Amino acid sequence: MDRRTFLKGARAKTITLATNMPRGLQSGLDPYTGPWTTNEVAHLLKRAMFGAKKSDIDYFLSRSCSDAVDELLQNIPAVDPPLRDYGVLEDQGIMYEDTAVPRGQTWVDDLNNTINDPGRRAAINSARIESLRRWWTGLILNQNRSINEKMVMFWHHHFSVQREEVNNATHLYRHHNLLRNNVLGNVRELAKKVTVDPAMLLHLNGYLNSKRAPDENYARELQELFTVGKGNDSLYTESDVIEAAKALTGWRIHNTTLTAYLNTEEHDMSTKRFSAFYHNATITGSANGSQEVDQLIDMIFSTTESARFICRKLYKWFVYYDIDAFAESNVIAPLAEILRQNDFQVSAALSVLLKSEHFFDKQNQACYIKSAFDFVAGALRELDISIPAYTDYENGYPLFDSICERAAQMQQDLFQPPDVSGWPSYYQEPMYYELWVNSNTLPRRAAFTDALIEDGLVDLRGLAQRSANPADPNQLISDLCELLLRYPLSSNSRNYIKTNFLLEPSGNDSSWTNTWNAGSAAVINEKLGNALRFIMNLPEFHLC
Repeated sequence: MDRRTFLKGARAKTITLATNMPRGLQSGLDPYTGPWTTNEVAHLLKRAMFGAKKSDIDYFLSRSCSDAVDELLQNIPAVDPPLRDYGVLEDQGIMYEDTAVPRGQTWVDDLNNTINDPGRRAAINSARIESLRRWWTGLILNQNRSINEKMVMFWHHHFSVQREEVNNATHLYRHHNLLRNNVLGNVRELAKKVTVDPAMLLHLNGYLNSKRAPDENYARELQELFTVGKGNDSLYTESDVIEAAKALTGWRIHNTTLTAYLNTEEHDMSTKRFSAFYHNATITGSANGSQEVDQLIDMIFSTTESARFICRKLYKWFVYYDIDAFAESNVIAPLAEILRQNDFQVSAALSVLLKSEHFFDKQNQACYIKSAFDFVAGALRELDISIPAYTDYENGYPLFDSICERAAQMQQDLFQPPDVSGWPSYYQEPMYYELWVNSNTLPRRAAFTDALIEDGLVDLRGLAQRSANPADPNQLISDLCELLLRYPLSSNSRNYIKTNFLLEPSGNDSSWTNTWNAGSAAVINEKLGNALRFIMNLPEFHLC
């Protein structure tokens, strides 16, 4: 990445990155054996989590690189479901009450499908979807030392569904829970479950697919976006799309249970024949609800390209947005073989990738722009702002709603990726991560971080006390930058911050030392607040 171009562009409120340029990396999947300092730990945590709190950095500094990655991959928590946080609902002047679920209790076991009044049913459904978004935001903000939340977001991007298309809280929760319960498991088996998941059936018209009028929508996206991609070696044919659509005919959603089932009268029982890309495989028509789905997905994942495609998606999510010839040969290809050898267990591939010298290569550090949730959740967590528990529907959900809406305004709306391809920043050439920042989102990012200071949400003195020597303005600025920035500031830049915010008006280091030692809260908070606001408005703050 041409960081100089990025930094210059960001100051001008526009972003221009040079892409498709040779980077000259020579590092592969050999285990990383270099230094294990704050820099490396922060790199790992900011890629594997949303932000890197100082307490988490200190925690993992006491462990080896290998142990740190193992813990991130193994420390997967069980979570409680979303709760009803809403009271009486109003829609076009009509008041509705959700009598089936008391406030503070979960609604996920009530299907909201026996209410005769469509207006009341729709109001309750809409309120539950919003509570679902708040709940997920709370989980992101309260994440433990685990890769879990980053992987849930990855799969939401990969198997993208939109709340506007699905428009059912139960379906959206079950789809989300399916992803959450399989974040590091077998991607082949996950693909089978997603294929007949009601939310996906609704989103890509699978519930309309019938033998008399096969709908090719999901069959096409299954191959193009979910399993083998559009690369030079992905040689499936239009006939393969047609035959896959036939294999998936007849899947419907039960009105009472909201579960998927196969309507055999709508299912194509003919033999489906596939191209040489799929080894000329055939699938015989079957009334068994899952047999043809299993055979179809197994056939797709029998190709070499399927594992490579999944590994490319993981690479772009965790490492770098562009895959050059060297990375394809020395990272993607061997990583895909590891994935295949481990029966498509994602944890096996991620373990090797995140422990590799390639992941920790200097050129793969501070080289992409933060997503909206990396930016918003990362700032809250790294500044150690007090966050209610994700189960606190009274105090937490209102805050989570605000954060969720802020991220949505910055182009990362939960349960509403732009389309079935997910968020363009992970695939749209040549812009990639540049798309996160533009004339609309960049001012919103600045307004968000400014508000954290102006509204008094940051314990400024507490933040400064984490420095090795907060009375020393040079040490303090250095420690703040190390915590918040992945791209190191020059000594001139650090001196500028010190001189203009901590030392003003005297310009003497001792003035800050005396101010700190005197303990004048108002003066300390004003100076620290101005310095912190400036740091978080630097282009470097957007890099991860």
